Amino acid sequence: MNRTVAAIKEWINPAWARHRTVPPMEAGLRPNSRLDESRVLLPDGAYEPDDVVPAWGALVFSSGNRVCALRDGQVRTVAELDGAVGSLTAVGEAVVAAVEGTGLVALDESGSAEELCTDDAVSSCVTDIAALPDGSLLLTVGSSQERADGWARALVRGDRSGRIVRVDGAAARVEAEGLAWPSGIEPAPGGDVLVSVSLDHRIERRAVASLSGPARPFVANLPVYPGRLVAAGDGWWAAAPYVRNRITELLLDEPEVLADMTATVAPRDWFVPRLRSTNPYTDTPQMGQLRVLGVLKPWAPARSYGLVFRMDAGGRVAESLQSRVDGERHGVTGVAVRGGELVVAARGYRNLLAVDDEE
Repeated sequence: MNRTVAAIKEWINPAWARHRTVPPMEAGLRPNSRLDESRVLLPDGAYEPDDVVPAWGALVFSSGNRVCALRDGQVRTVAELDGAVGSLTAVGEAVVAAVEGTGLVALDESGSAEELCTDDAVSSCVTDIAALPDGSLLLTVGSSQERADGWARALVRGDRSGRIVRVDGAAARVEAEGLAWPSGIEPAPGGDVLVSVSLDHRIERRAVASLSGPARPFVANLPVYPGRLVAAGDGWWAAAPYVRNRITELLLDEPEVLADMTATVAPRDWFVPRLRSTNPYTDTPQMGQLRVLGVLKPWAPARSYGLVFRMDAGGRVAESLQSRVDGERHGVTGVAVRGGELVVAARGYRNLLAVDDEE
C-alpha cells in the first residue's frame, strides 16, 4: 500500500494501521535451555557445520567446501569440492550435496564425486534438498539474485525471487517462483511437501503435482525465520537459523531508515539477525538496560539465537530446543534424526550437537 495513503488511513482511524509485530514465544516455543545442555560432537572451532545427514553408518556434514563424516568420535574428510557446500541429502548409497557455484554433486563413501546437475537454476543459493519416491529431487533456491550467504541482503531488499526446482537426472525445471527465500523442503503425506518460507515466517504445504498452485499454511506467523526440515515419526523437525526481533521489524517498516542503514553502515553491523554474536559490546540491540552487573539477560532482544522445533501432523509446534540470548549455541542451520537421537548443526556455534529424543 502507498505509504501516504496508509498514513492518511491511520490518521483517520488508528485501528486501521498495520505494523509488523513479533509474536511471543509460547506453547511449544516456550523459552528453554535444552540446546545448552546437549552433547557436543566435534572439537571446538574445528568445523562450521551447515547441514547434517545420517549416511554410510556415520553422520555426514558439510563444512566450508568440505563434506566430512563423523563416526565413533573420529572425523574424516570425505571430499573437498570447488565451492561452499550447503544442503545435503542421502539418496540410496550416495550423498547429494549442493555446491555453491556448481550445482548438485553426488558423493560415494570413498569420496568419489560426480556432477549430478549443473543447470543454472541450481548452481547457486540452493537451501535444501528433498528426495521424492519417484527418484527426482525437489530443491528450494533461496534467491535467484543472491548467493547462499545473501540472506541478510535478501531480507532488507524484500527479495521474493526464491524458487522450487525439480531435478530429474541432469535436467532442472522451475516448478514455483516468486517466493520469499524458501529455505526448507520435506515430503509430507498425501502427495504434498512442506516448504519453509523464511522471510514470510511460515511453513506451508504444497501439492507435488502442482507446486506453483496455491499454498496452504501449515504453521504461520512464527517468531522465527524457519529453515531446513526433516521428517521424524508423525511430524517434522525444523531448524530456525534466526529469530525475529523488534528493531529489525521496525526497520523493515521504515524504508527510508532502512535505505540509510544499508547505504552508510557496513553489512556486518546491520541491525538484522545473524548466526552468532561474537562481540555483544558493539551490538546495540543487546544493550539498553538489559545487562545487570555486566551480565546479559536471556530475555534481551536476540541478535543471534539457537532454536530447533518439532511440529506434529496437525501443524502444532509440539516442542523446541533452545539456546537463549545469553547462551552460545546459536545459528542452527541443519537438523537430522538418527535412531532415537536428534542431531543439530549449529553453524553459529561451529559444532554438531546431539540430544536423545526422549530427553
